[in-house]
Amino acid sequence: MLANHSPTTAQGYAMPDWEAIWDEVEAEHPPEAWHEVWCEIAREWMATVRDRLGGNYAIRESKNFLLVSTASEQKAVEVLQFLERIHARIQQTIPALLPEALYGQCPVLAFTDENDFYDYVSGYFDDDGEFGAMGGVYLNRGYGHFALPSPQLDHYAAVMSHELCHSFLSHLPLPLWLDEAITQGVEHSITGALPYVLDREIIRRHRDYWDEKLLQSFWTGDSFGFPDDGQELSYHLARFILHSLHQGGTTPREEMDRFFLTATYEDAGQSAAQEVFGISLGECLVPLLGEGNWDPVSPPEAVEFPGSS
Repeated sequence: MLANHSPTTAQGYAMPDWEAIWDEVEAEHPPEAWHEVWCEIAREWMATVRDRLGGNYAIRESKNFLLVSTASEQKAVEVLQFLERIHARIQQTIPALLPEALYGQCPVLAFTDENDFYDYVSGYFDDDGEFGAMGGVYLNRGYGHFALPSPQLDHYAAVMSHELCHSFLSHLPLPLWLDEAITQGVEHSITGALPYVLDREIIRRHRDYWDEKLLQSFWTGDSFGFPDDGQELSYHLARFILHSLHQGGTTPREEMDRFFLTATYEDAGQSAAQEVFGISLGECLVPLLGEGNWDPVSPPEAVEFPGSS
């Protein structure tokens, strides 16, 4: 099946036509068989990636994951066990946000060579522009999967928790800032990493960096890929807004879930915030950034990285 729908990227990796494959699976198999069919498709796909990489890469699997790496068998088993544990923890943490069904195993690619990592992920971005360094990424085009830039898998507990949460949220039309805010919170609850800090220094950095025009790059999600302080500040700003909406934990969980389930990237979650909380997103930023028109523009306006001109 995969061979019939698999053009390759410029780097020689298979880039399957997942829409055509999905149509074929639906037409030829009953729903109760879809999970195992997709497992077989994922195994076939990862075999092509392993063959393209060559060397000592091997595929090992667990109930919900396929791991492609040069790790020893013992280390691979440990990583897969860890992934299964956080898989269960995330399901317990955000039950209202989970998809109705998950089909197939989730591939995890751990590259030995960082250049191979960037070659691979470049096929999933729309342009060849400069982008910030990555510690790992969830690639949500077609069949969602993880890519990690190093074989030192024990260094990536936080990254894999973070990226696995992205995979659980990928069926929702979330704006990027909200997707990242939820994911950082889940990562912290699982690993203890990423404690949220708001001090004078981070406030100063935000106020020095953002203006009304540049903030639109945050609402569109572009600033999360800026190769300067904008990337770090975007992740922090996302958590600041979510903390503001959560009101120190006093906002009922049902209201937060309703916001998560109705927010969309089309307006950065603005209409959902107004409907659920009775406030605009820009109002949340006044205590941090001072007075200004901080609301997302509708329709969204693209804002280039300020150092690109």
